[in-house]
Amino acid sequence: MRKDVRKGDMVGAGKTYRLGRIFGRDGRTMVLPVDHGLMLGRISGLEDPVAMTRSAIEAGCDGLLMSAGLVRATAEFFAERTSPARLLTVDTLFWDDQDAATAASSVVASIRTAARLGVDAVKLLMAWDFPAVQRTATAARIARVVEEADRWEIPVMVEPVTLRETSRERAAELTVDAARIATELGADILKVAYPGKPELLAALVAESRLPVVILGGPRVSTIADLVEVVDEALGAGASGIVIGRQVWQRPPAERAAVMRALVELVHGRVSAAAALEGLASVA
Repeated sequence: MRKDVRKGDMVGAGKTYRLGRIFGRDGRTMVLPVDHGLMLGRISGLEDPVAMTRSAIEAGCDGLLMSAGLVRATAEFFAERTSPARLLTVDTLFWDDQDAATAASSVVASIRTAARLGVDAVKLLMAWDFPAVQRTATAARIARVVEEADRWEIPVMVEPVTLRETSRERAAELTVDAARIATELGADILKVAYPGKPELLAALVAESRLPVVILGGPRVSTIADLVEVVDEALGAGASGIVIGRQVWQRPPAERAAVMRALVELVHGRVSAAAALEGLASVA
């Protein structure tokens, strides 16, 4: 039987089906995000997102996080019964001259578009280290999308993040607070940065009663660092990972091997030690 990915809640048939497309029978998923161009433009490592999408499918990724344009451009890749899930990013965020204080966000794809494209979930950003007026607007935007998505029984992934906070401890506190608010707003999946402490993540998983997946952030880790964080997060109760730059900003020879290793690690088919041993030849 599939592990319950939304504990203690009554989920409609449509949402049950779509969540089952994202999470395996073990309740876990490895999603590769290839939507970065929507906010960051032509980013290093993702110059050709169509080719990266093809590589992710070949590597066995469970899902891809994509923009509407990329979903349309790659539709033929997913027109098979064994295809991975697709999660649609429906908003974006911009700011002037890297000054995050000026950040402004907007919905760029509707739930109707998501339904027409046949995706399995939508994803919203929840930037939370901003003044109250911006946080209020963010919460209102998420609430509107959740309400509309519920009509179509499309799951909503919410990504609470900090963009300006320099203290890791404070950033983790803000993220956990935002994750609780996202839960109250009706999120179905939480996408968060690993807070650095297994007990903090375990508490978030237990209190939210939602699948919590870990994001990767900028490409800074060695392969060993990446595997260690993923393994620790899974041990604390994470339902998987949504990691992009840590994968596709590596040298081309490493990317596919890292993708495959992370899929195996997430689903418990290899240990962290075995994953690293298998990656030793490409690291």
